[in-house]
Amino acid sequence: GTEVTKKDLTQWFFKITAYAEELLEKLDELDWPEKTKIMQRNWIGKSDGAEIEFKVDGKDLTFKVFTTRADTLYGATYVVIAPEHEIVDLITTDEYKQAVEEYKEYARKQSEIERLSTEKEKTGVFTGAYAIHPLTGEKLPIWIADYVLATYGTGCVMAVPAHDERDYEFATKYNLPIKRVIKGIGDVDDSLPFVEYGVLINSGEFTGIKSEEARIKIVEKLQQEGRASFKVNYRFRDWLVSRQRYWGAPIPVIHCERCGIVPVPEEDLPVLLPYDVEFAPTGESPLKKHEGFMNVTCPKCGGKALRDPDTLDTFVDSSWYFLRYPDNKNDKEPFNKEWINKMLPVDKYVGGAEHATMHLLYARFVTKALRDLGYLDFDEPFKSLG
Repeated sequence: GTEVTKKDLTQWFFKITAYAEELLEKLDELDWPEKTKIMQRNWIGKSDGAEIEFKVDGKDLTFKVFTTRADTLYGATYVVIAPEHEIVDLITTDEYKQAVEEYKEYARKQSEIERLSTEKEKTGVFTGAYAIHPLTGEKLPIWIADYVLATYGTGCVMAVPAHDERDYEFATKYNLPIKRVIKGIGDVDDSLPFVEYGVLINSGEFTGIKSEEARIKIVEKLQQEGRASFKVNYRFRDWLVSRQRYWGAPIPVIHCERCGIVPVPEEDLPVLLPYDVEFAPTGESPLKKHEGFMNVTCPKCGGKALRDPDTLDTFVDSSWYFLRYPDNKNDKEPFNKEWINKMLPVDKYVGGAEHATMHLLYARFVTKALRDLGYLDFDEPFKSLG
């Protein structure tokens, strides 16, 4: 019965998305169970598509949508934007402001799992604003809905209800237009919503072209006008490593009013946890109230400064422990590079599929990052899984 609320926090991330393509490609070289490799591929979730720009009617504003089905662009009849997207406040008309604010609060209290559930009835609110269709010039109503997330793609979706099940359900509920632009080829059931490739209809100069060709040609046409670009998106996101709890390695960062964010000098590592910590249900890190831990001198200017109160996700520790084990008495460095590069990578690693999308993925990422930093001369931590 406790009310759930969400707050924006300033937190630390590892840029794992920079390694998305390599994490995918190198899977083929590993002697891992196919089930585990499929789980990682799906978790990374590569999508080849395009970003298409829409103008907001009557305002000097534009936004982009990401789509893997540019061949259905002529069938877009409305636009859906994530409730938390920054453009929402800029486009909402006075008439719909109260309804939009109430819906934003409703969406804020839901988890992402709840918002993306296929079982949940689709809900949304009209903003009062319209987007201009980039090909036809038609005005498309702009809605907000909780099934669109600001953290995936651009946070904006062109809704094509005739060719997307989710959009079809939403359009049917709110009596929005449904326009067929893809016809099935041969003896297929192409009743709506028809989500397969086919031949374009009701699509201007692209009518009669197959979907596979049209999804390229439509983007190329808009690209020449500076209103679209080909784009690869990934479902997974950068690794959030900040934790507001005691148990974990303290984040080695100092905050100085004069110098900003300053890394703890290497000679002062590792930062150790204090033992005399008071635990209280504040929602903040227990370290924040420990003055002896928090108050430090800025290593850059010598002025008063504060430690970062958060600790690292414990998956950070398990993502490189196999590099430490062979050299665990070393008190001068994490590990001896010469030794580790002779002994590793691990030939056979025994563990379950439950680690596929977290520990095993994080360990692969950290290995590649350490390779690029000059610590390792191999690409993968575990050659074979048992």
